[in-house]
Amino acid sequence: MAPSKITTILATLTCLAGLATAGMENLLATAEVTASSHRENAGPEKTTDGIVGDDSRWLAAGDDAAPWIEFRWPAPQHIVVADIFSGWRNQDAVENLTLSILHDGEWHTEPQWKLRENTNPARRIEVDRETTGLRLDILPGGKDTTARIREVAAYASVFPPVGTGLTFDGLRGAEVDFSRHIIAINQIGFEATRGKRFTAPLTPDGTRFTVHHLGGETVLYKGQITGRIGDFTAFVPADSDVEYVIRIAGGSLQDGESDPFWIRHDFFRKKHWQSALDFMIDSRSVLGTHPSAYGGHPWRDGTYYDSIIPSLVLFFLADPAWHLATERQIDFHAEKAMVLDPEFKFDPHASGGRVLDATRAYFELPPPADDAPDVVKLMHWGAGFYLCHPETRDPSGDPLGYQIHAQTLEQIAWFLWLQPELEAWIPEKFFDLCRDLLFTHWESSGALGISEWWPMESYMEFPHPTFGRLHPFKGRHAPGHSIIPNLLMHEIATRDGRDDAAHFLDAAVTQTQWIIDELDWHDPRTTKGHRMSEHTTIRSLVWILQNHPEAAPDGLLEKIEQWAEIAISRSDNLWDFRRYDMDEHWTIPVLNDVGNWVGAPAILTAASWVVRDDAVRQRLRELAISHIDFTFGRNPRLAAAPAKPDLGFTGIERGWPKLYPEDVCARLETVRGSISSGPGTEMFPFNPSGEYRHPEGWVNYGAAWCISLSYLAFDPQRHAPPQP
Repeated sequence: MAPSKITTILATLTCLAGLATAGMENLLATAEVTASSHRENAGPEKTTDGIVGDDSRWLAAGDDAAPWIEFRWPAPQHIVVADIFSGWRNQDAVENLTLSILHDGEWHTEPQWKLRENTNPARRIEVDRETTGLRLDILPGGKDTTARIREVAAYASVFPPVGTGLTFDGLRGAEVDFSRHIIAINQIGFEATRGKRFTAPLTPDGTRFTVHHLGGETVLYKGQITGRIGDFTAFVPADSDVEYVIRIAGGSLQDGESDPFWIRHDFFRKKHWQSALDFMIDSRSVLGTHPSAYGGHPWRDGTYYDSIIPSLVLFFLADPAWHLATERQIDFHAEKAMVLDPEFKFDPHASGGRVLDATRAYFELPPPADDAPDVVKLMHWGAGFYLCHPETRDPSGDPLGYQIHAQTLEQIAWFLWLQPELEAWIPEKFFDLCRDLLFTHWESSGALGISEWWPMESYMEFPHPTFGRLHPFKGRHAPGHSIIPNLLMHEIATRDGRDDAAHFLDAAVTQTQWIIDELDWHDPRTTKGHRMSEHTTIRSLVWILQNHPEAAPDGLLEKIEQWAEIAISRSDNLWDFRRYDMDEHWTIPVLNDVGNWVGAPAILTAASWVVRDDAVRQRLRELAISHIDFTFGRNPRLAAAPAKPDLGFTGIERGWPKLYPEDVCARLETVRGSISSGPGTEMFPFNPSGEYRHPEGWVNYGAAWCISLSYLAFDPQRHAPPQP
C-alpha cells in the first residue's frame, strides 16, 4: 500500500531546551496565550507547552464560527520563522488559516502568511518581523474548520530545524545531536577528479572546515562553508586504502566530524559496478534468489517499462573488457536443470500466470555460450523470456492490461542492435527470433506513433495513494520512450538491407518534434514527475542530436538547454538537490523518490554534453554527482538509501532505517545491491525525524542506476556509444 498523501514535516527530536545556539529557543514558550474559545481539557495553553501531540492541543468550541488564538509578549520579539503544528494523527491539517502580527496596537498580515488549501500538519511560515504578538485565525472553507492546533513555535533564527525545543507525543524519530556541527556526506566516497561536496545544515557561512585522514590530525585541505555547503573538489589525493573525514569546529556548536569516506580514481567502477551487476543477477524472476516472479516479467517486480535490457546493453558498452574479466556467476545449464526438475517449487503469487511455463520454454531456446559474461547472459534471459511470454501487464493498477507493449519491444530492440558485439556468445537463430518478433509487432504496438499517454492532458494533478493509475508518477510512459528504439530499429533495418529503414528514422524525428512543441518543462510532471523513468526523455533528445544531427529538428538543442536551466534553478539549495517544484514539494508527491535520484546522473551528464554555456555544463556535472551523494548519505535523514548495505555497499555506516516487510512482493531483501528508499518532502529542508515514505525498493531503480553508471563511464568521451 502506498504511504499517506499528506506531506508532513514532523520532527520527533529529543528536547533541545539546553541548546546554546542563538536564535534556536522557542520564543512562544514565554508568551501569554488566549483564544476565542476552547473545549474541556483543550485550552490554548496546550499550544505552548512544548509537546506536539493529540492529547496536548487546542480545540475551539464546536459552535465557534471564527476561531482565533493569540500569543503576546510584554516586550517586542524579532520573529524570523513560525511553525504551526495542526491536525490529528499527523494528518487532517488545518486547511485555511491566516497568521498576523501585532504592530502599533493593530494586527497586520501579509499575503504569504495566508495559508489556503494547506495539507501540511507542520507548516513553517517565514515572518522576519519585530512584534509583540502573533495571531492565528482559522477560516471557513476547509473540510473541517475545527481549530486543531497542536503546537506553535517561533524562532529568532533563520534555520532552526522544525521541532527544535519540542517533544513529540507518541512518535519515535531520529536521534540527532543538534548541539554540534552536523556533516551530511556521501558515506561511501568520491571519484578523485569529480565533484566532492557536503552539507553542513546547522553551520553558519564562513565557518572553516578541514579534511584529514581518518584518525589523523594533519590538515590535508581546508575550506569554508558557503550556503551551508562545503566544497573540496580541488582536493585530489593519490589512490590509497586510507579513509578521510571532514571536521568543523568553532561558533556556538560543538565540534563535528563526518562519516569516513574514500577518494579514488575510477571510484564508481571500483565500488559500484559489481553490486549493480549482482543486483541484476539476484533479482531475476524464478532463477534469482527467490523462486517467484512478482508481476510476471523477467525480473521480480519488473514491468514493460523497466528499462532493464537497455541498462544492460549500456552497461556492457561502458566497458566490455571489465565485463569480460568478471567472474561468471550464471550457469545456464545448472539453472535449466533446476527449473525443469519436477520437484522445483515455484511461488506463483502475483506472477500473472504462464511464468513458469515461459521460463521452462526459455531453456529450449538457443542458449548463450558458457563463457559469455554475465551481463550478456542477463540480456539473453530478458529477451528470451519475452520471446516466450511477450504479452505482459503491470500489476499495479495499469489500465492497459495484458498486451505486447511497445516498451517491451523497445527493450528487445536494444539487444538486437547490439548483435555485432554479441555474436561470439549468442547464436544467430536467437537474434532471428528477436528480429521476427520486432518487425512483426512494431507498428501495431504503437512504437511508431505518439502515445496517448505522452500529452500532458493525460496527467493526474497528484497521485492518489490507492489509485493505481498514478500517471505520470508511476513512470510508465516517459515522453519519447520510443525515440532511441526507433533510431536503433533504423540502424538495424539499414544493417539488414531492409527497404523500410527510413520509416523508423522518420518516426523518431516526429516524436522528437512533438516533445519540442508540446512538453512544458516548467510543469514538473513532465520531468521529475516521471520518477525513475525520467532518464529516458532527455537521453533520447541528446541521442538523436549527437547520433543523427542531420535529422534533428530545429529547436532541439534549445529544448535541452531549457530543461537544463530549469533543473539548475530547482537545485539551488543546501543539498544541491533538484526539487520537484519550488512550492511545497521537494520530492515527487506521495511516492518513494529514490529511483529518480539514481537516474538523475545519466540525465544531467547527457545534457552536459550538448549545452553551450560552460557554467551550465559545469553545474550539470556537479549535480550529477550530488544526486549520487544524496542517495548515499548527503540528505536530511543522514542515511544511505540501501536498507541492507551489507549486501553490496561497503562503507555505509547507516543504511535506510525503515525496512520493508520481508518475504513479500519482489523479495529484494535477499538481493545484493538493492536500493530501497530515501527522504521525502516531509524531511526537508532538514527534518531528520519527518515521516517516512514507502520503504520498498524496485528493480526499476536498479536499471536507472546501471544507466547512470554507464553514462558516467561514457562521460570522458562526452558521448553515449555509437552504433556497434
